[in-house]
Amino acid sequence: MNFALAQDNYKESKFAFKGYLKNMSTFSWTPYFADTLWYDNLTHNRLDLAWYPNESISVHVEMRNRLFFGASVHNIPDYADLIDSNNDFFNLSYNVVDNGDVILNMMLDRLYMVWAKNNWEVKLGRQRINWGVNLAWNPNDWFNAYSFFDFDYEERPGSDAVRVTYYTGVASSIEVASKIADRADDYVAATMYKTNKWDYDIQFLGGFAQGDIALGSGWAGNLGQASIKGELSYFIPVVETEVNTNFLRNPVDPTKFLLDANGNRIKESDRYSGMFLGAISIDYSLANSLYINGSIMYSSIGDYNANIFGTALGQQLGDFTVRDLSPYPWSAFVQTSYQFTPLLFGGGAIMVYPGTNNLFINPMLTYSMVQNLDLDVVGQFFLADNQNGSYDAVSKGLFARIKWSF
Repeated sequence: MNFALAQDNYKESKFAFKGYLKNMSTFSWTPYFADTLWYDNLTHNRLDLAWYPNESISVHVEMRNRLFFGASVHNIPDYADLIDSNNDFFNLSYNVVDNGDVILNMMLDRLYMVWAKNNWEVKLGRQRINWGVNLAWNPNDWFNAYSFFDFDYEERPGSDAVRVTYYTGVASSIEVASKIADRADDYVAATMYKTNKWDYDIQFLGGFAQGDIALGSGWAGNLGQASIKGELSYFIPVVETEVNTNFLRNPVDPTKFLLDANGNRIKESDRYSGMFLGAISIDYSLANSLYINGSIMYSSIGDYNANIFGTALGQQLGDFTVRDLSPYPWSAFVQTSYQFTPLLFGGGAIMVYPGTNNLFINPMLTYSMVQNLDLDVVGQFFLADNQNGSYDAVSKGLFARIKWSF
């Protein structure tokens, strides 16, 4: 079986180039920052280049360029540092412009080489290692967890890593991957075995993830006319680390962390001797294009008093791991979408956290203006007990985005 031929349809050409240009206006109100309406603007350009020198080798270079201005640039301390936060071992991000009014960041978020021959495939460099199978939450995504709230980053984060895959059959493989890291806080090395039994794709994982011994499993198959997917992971701390602290954000002010009696940030690895994380989802598509997805997740170290907005904020501040998918014991998710007309697509998602009154509402509409030119309108509303103890929206956001793909 020769898997080298499955690399890409671009193979007929030695080079392939694509990308997009987006502009997004954000109108937000968050009392943690200021009790007033904020306006932000982001121009986002992506460039993807692939080179195929022969049948076995390909090289991929992908860059995202982002231009920021608005209230966040002016008012959030160290905002430029947050934008320039390196998402892995090598520093491939740089703020070309940072003058207090405008930030221009350029980043290589994919830079890898692929060698594929017969049943073997080797990937080396910054890549996405996607072992998750669910939509909202992926307990098997040990290498580069992503946030559902960060909808503008469709490609999702990558890892500086080496990955070797041996295909044992059409639907089975053994994969070994290791991140490049100089401390246990960031290091992940694991093996995944995939097979197909009883018309289900099943995977088993084991390895080391950010100071923990990690074990996991996942599956995907059909339940009647619906699709059912699930993921389980269990973490056992063996090395004291300082990562995974997003659970420990102050419930009163999620921009700050909880501290111990000596004023030091509490280590999340001190909170559990074993952590279980599991998620299951069912999705179904009707003949009229209506799509429905429902999911539920359980975390054995969840806290009912956690801050919902702090979760979303923390997932985008650079120290986000799979353990931070949700800070609550139980999380539930429902999403629907529908093709209203050939040009108009819309839907929405709701996250609830049983045992709390916290709620996340996420409506969206997409209108295809012309070929390769889309207009998106997205809302993000976080509702919870506010700083005064009353129930209210702790953050409201409306995003208007236009995207040209080429």
